[in-house]
Parts: sequence; structure tokens; C-alpha cells
Amino acid sequence: MRFAGGMRRGVVATGVATGVLAVGLTALATQGADAGTTSATALSRSSMLTVGEVKKADARRDWIRQVDRGILPKTYCGPASTEGKRVSARMARGFTDEMDAYGAQYVSQYANAATARAAYNSIIATLKGCTYSKPAPTHARKITENRVVKGASGDLTQVIRWYDYPKPNDPGSEAGGFPYAVTLKGRNVSVLAFSEMGQGMPAPNFDKLARQAAAKISR
Repeated sequence: MRFAGGMRRGVVATGVATGVLAVGLTALATQGADAGTTSATALSRSSMLTVGEVKKADARRDWIRQVDRGILPKTYCGPASTEGKRVSARMARGFTDEMDAYGAQYVSQYANAATARAAYNSIIATLKGCTYSKPAPTHARKITENRVVKGASGDLTQVIRWYDYPKPNDPGSEAGGFPYAVTLKGRNVSVLAFSEMGQGMPAPNFDKLARQAAAKISR
């Protein structure tokens, strides 16, 4: 289907009015994480971003829905891009404009800081390689951002952004932006994983969101 300006877009439903952006991708990861904390720990849902905070950071889109139950949006680089091994507890929350923008925050807790750092490193390695999904034959992809976010609290926050763009043989097909922000803070790891039409949330906006997420995560 083509819309104004010759763009082609689509949304695949994943339950509870959530979905994943379809921009020429042949496969994406099924997260399926329930938003509830999986075990009694120091994790608190008050330490997660709200849809209001996402909207404030990126007011150009009408972020209107917060998903606290059911299947969360799929991610570009698969389950290994949202948590590492030996998770002690986890919680997640999704966000959407119910059109063509989706995002989620995944927080995972580990037994100690060393295990959390190992998880952080494995998530970053997964994101840099990102072999879980492949672009359709009409599309190509590249990393457009791979950097540390300045001013974020915690041990380290890194942004990696994938960009799926149409090849010359399919100029009417829309591109897609997939920015991730990964924060290590003590024994906790927070991952922001977003999917949007075009290049995705602008870097300054996403950095603001990453700083907010990092500031709310406890050790």
C-alpha cells in the first residue's frame, strides 16, 4: 500500500493494540515479555519511563498508549538485544502512537554487578552484529549511531541505531529507524528499543529519553 508522498508502510499486530513497524524486513524478534516483574526484588515500576515522558521527549509524535500487559512490541535485533543471561528479575513497558511508532523499555536485574556487566556487554555485541533479522531484498541497512551518551547517570549508556532504507530499485518504499539505548547501572540493565517510520526519533530526543531512563534506574 502506498500513501501520500509515495511511502509504503504496514503494521503487524502483536496483541493488546501493539505492533511492530514493517519496513521491508523479513523477520523480527518476538519479545512476548509480560510487563509484570518476574520475582520479588528491588525492581520498581516507578523506575520505568511513562508514555508521558516519552511524549515530552519526542513531542513531534503523538505517543498516546502505554502497554503494561500482554505482548510488547517486537525488536529489530531479537531477545538477546534486550537482556543477557542469568536474569534474576525483569520488567518491561511498551509505548506506541498506535500508527507507525513503537517502543519499549526492558529492565533486567542480575545477581551482582559483574553479571550485569557481562549482560550489558553481550547486549551491545548483539546489537552491533544484529544477525537476528534481515532486510527484505528491496532494502539495505546500516548502523548510523554507535556512541556513548554524555551526561547519563550510571556506569555507562550507549546508543546504537540501525537504519533500514530502500534500495534504488524500490524508491517508493519507506525507511525505518531502530534506535537502542543500553544503560548499565550497578546490577541492573535498561534497554530502550524503538521502531519508527523514517530515520526514527531524532538523536537529541532519544538521548534525552536515554538520560531520563538512566536517572530512574536504581542500583
